[in-house]
Amino acid sequence: MTSSALVIEAHSNRGVATTDSGELTAFHFPRRLGRPLPGDRIHLDQFGTLTAIEDRTNEFGRGDNRGRFKPLAANLDRALIVIAAEPAPSPDLLHRYVAAALIRGIRPVIVINKSDLPVPHRPPFNELASFSDLGIPVIPCRCQPKPELGELADIVASGVSLLAGQSGVGKTSLLNALVPDLARQTGELSRVTGKGTHTTTSATLHRLPTGAWLVDTPGVWEYGLWTMESAELERGFPEFAALDASCRFRNCRHLTEPGCAIRSASEDGQIPPARYQAWVRLLREQERLGR
Repeated sequence: MTSSALVIEAHSNRGVATTDSGELTAFHFPRRLGRPLPGDRIHLDQFGTLTAIEDRTNEFGRGDNRGRFKPLAANLDRALIVIAAEPAPSPDLLHRYVAAALIRGIRPVIVINKSDLPVPHRPPFNELASFSDLGIPVIPCRCQPKPELGELADIVASGVSLLAGQSGVGKTSLLNALVPDLARQTGELSRVTGKGTHTTTSATLHRLPTGAWLVDTPGVWEYGLWTMESAELERGFPEFAALDASCRFRNCRHLTEPGCAIRSASEDGQIPPARYQAWVRLLREQERLGR
């Protein structure tokens, strides 16, 4: 006899899940079944051993140091990509995150935290309009001296959201603002794992007051994509889709090929030049990863 549960956290060969009755339970998983991820629906036997992972709708992750995809969480409705004026992100960080979400079938939401700080007049801050034109929400927030979350609270009120961003942008402050009983949830998780409270080192699922879920992920200094074909990377640039078929060559990579409709659209402003330049940089990065 098995029971179903939702994965809260998993690492090594053990994890914690919440049962349908809302109780936290520790479980063990055989490596042959694969690693469960926060957001997974799973089945456990009476001994607390994983017997099955239900099919996933999607996975969000990043590239490891060998260019392989490393999943962090599953079954997400949206990815909240947090940036701030301090520490300012690298020019391509936001493009990487947005591309990763779109490639994996997850809706990106850009969160500008510390909105009381002056906005730098440089990428990616002066490129935000190009993301808005793609229908990607751009939401200013601040957590000090008191939380001002704007539309963010409504956006995360249903489904499963993932919180991602580089270290120092205030993700922990946002998490505390969105999850008022975070300390209680963290304490309960600590009692089940027996590991005590600590800085986030793996993705963890938290329940919001509305009953929705929020996955907190470890902060990073730089976010890297995984090795992929150019056609997969292009899914992260949806503004190319309407013009791609107009390129002279079917396998056009939109670099130096003659008759490239994407490059022409960038030159005449139909596609924001900054987005095309980001495409070129990320494609060149893929060439380096491939080697």
